[in-house]
Amino acid sequence: MNGVLLVIAVACATVPDAAAADDAYYLTLFTAEATPYRPEKTHTFLAITKVPGDGGAVENREMSWLPATLKVRGVALRPETGVNLSVAETLKVCRRENMRVSVWGPFQIKAELYCRLSNQIDRLGEGKIKYKGTDNLYPSPVAMNCYHAIWNVSHPMRKFVGPFTSGDTTGGKTVHLFREWIICPKTTHDDILKVVGVDQEPLVRRSHDYWPTHAAALRSFLGRY
Repeated sequence: MNGVLLVIAVACATVPDAAAADDAYYLTLFTAEATPYRPEKTHTFLAITKVPGDGGAVENREMSWLPATLKVRGVALRPETGVNLSVAETLKVCRRENMRVSVWGPFQIKAELYCRLSNQIDRLGEGKIKYKGTDNLYPSPVAMNCYHAIWNVSHPMRKFVGPFTSGDTTGGKTVHLFREWIICPKTTHDDILKVVGVDQEPLVRRSHDYWPTHAAALRSFLGRY
């Protein structure tokens, strides 16, 4: 575990060219789930945005880790090739699968979190990491599901997966895990939604402290909304 944490520390020892003091960074976090709840029809994804203080071009990067087939299997024997989609591509999948999409933020974040997530996006793009929905038994450099790919930047050993641990509950948990890097979580920066390209999407807005329990997913699974 110490080795994993050391890698993260070294990778982020210098913040993105390390950020001018007046650059601003933002996190927009999404979850998707079907109604009634089905674990194979859930997803967690995000966008990170850098707004340079000198008026330069805005940078937007996105993490949406899915199997390359775009068919999530709740139980699969082996890891499979993964793909990192854009937010626009992910929303198409959500519409096709009739999944409700929720959004937390956009939150202003510290440059360090932007750096960690940006590095993770690069790692996913190298093709070495596989996708596996139930990834409990696989080390993160081998295989991860969508939300563990996100959490890996701060909690690399957090790998528990159960039938009701995905979907909306991961949104509130992600905000909790990233709380030390989120600047004033009660304040959202809605102009960033346009930068991400979702300002016209029918998203369910969630407050920073909205964290549904696993029991809520179970009730939805049973049709008790």
